[in-house]
Amino acid sequence: MVPVSRWLRRVVIRAWPLLAALAVLIGLPLLIARTERGRVAVEAAIYLPDMVLQVPMPVRPVELISEPPRRQRVTISYESRNGPRAIEADLYIPAHGTKRQAVVFSMGAPPLPLDDPRLVRIAEDAARSGVVMLVPFSDRLDANRIEPEEIDALVAEFQYVQRQPQVDPKRVGFFGASVGGSLALVAAGDPRIAADVQQVVSFGGYFDALATFGAIATHRIVSQGVNEPWTPQVHAEKVMAQQLIDGLDNPADRDLLTAMFIDDKPEAPAELATLSPFGRGSYDFLANRDPAAVQALIDRLPPDAVAAMNYLSPRTSIANVKAQLFILHDRADPYVPYTQSRELKAAVAGRKNVYFDELRLFQHVQPKLDQRPEIIAVDSTKLLFRLYQLMLSWQ
Repeated sequence: MVPVSRWLRRVVIRAWPLLAALAVLIGLPLLIARTERGRVAVEAAIYLPDMVLQVPMPVRPVELISEPPRRQRVTISYESRNGPRAIEADLYIPAHGTKRQAVVFSMGAPPLPLDDPRLVRIAEDAARSGVVMLVPFSDRLDANRIEPEEIDALVAEFQYVQRQPQVDPKRVGFFGASVGGSLALVAAGDPRIAADVQQVVSFGGYFDALATFGAIATHRIVSQGVNEPWTPQVHAEKVMAQQLIDGLDNPADRDLLTAMFIDDKPEAPAELATLSPFGRGSYDFLANRDPAAVQALIDRLPPDAVAAMNYLSPRTSIANVKAQLFILHDRADPYVPYTQSRELKAAVAGRKNVYFDELRLFQHVQPKLDQRPEIIAVDSTKLLFRLYQLMLSWQ
């Protein structure tokens, strides 16, 4: 029989690499966490897989280091350019503390329902980390309608959060996904709140709405030296069509183009002949496949519709945005060309408070974890560093 001391010595000799690794995994975070920056780095590493990537786990570490937030449904009344309005939202409040950082979550078209588990996890995790999170639900975006009134709503939501007793009014920002990222940027440049917005995260947004529509229509990305084929999702085509159709005053034009481009009914030459000049211009834009013709076709769209799309484009207001910017985009995005975020980056070149990353770990704004290991490793590292920077600014 082998003496216990000899057996133990053999086990230690064989297992020391594993024991050393475990000691590092356990001890290093404890050592790092003794400083504020170290603590934030450890928390970012814990929150990233749960909040951003939403990796399935038998036990969620965030639940071991934080308390559940308080969630309440609220109605925010506000004055819009079209009269009095109200919007429903969920407010997530950390279990403890006052004078907190706050974030307004600006979603895309359509937005996730307020009870969607993915959305709830993001908002709850943000609140667990100490951030007051407001998640509004826009009926307009739910109908795939991107309208100027959306900016009035975002401004009102921002101001509503500023008034909450748990919030430091000087530490409020936006997190925007897809179309919501673009709308958040426009709202951040609005004179009513521009001086107060601390930061904006834009994930998968457009910079120029009409240029984006041109890429969607032509199935081609032409921007900053890039000229390549692109296959947009059908949903992106229908959202584009909805905006241009809504911009037409003639009901017969709207009905016919809706049948063709939203309901996918075959077109008939005789019906096309009934379109008004603006209706025909909108049809030609939607049916166009030539990138070189896009600008000339924009000139044939209704001026009010063009003005609305320009107003809703960060291109026209980015100079007014003073906030810290985090710009993220999926390199293979099938909804919004990745070059739109490159153009946004170029427009703010020279500013010191701008951070930009192209990723391959998402499909548009949804995590896509069935990737090669090196993509997962590199993009997770990028995301971890950006989340660390963001969380550090919240302290």
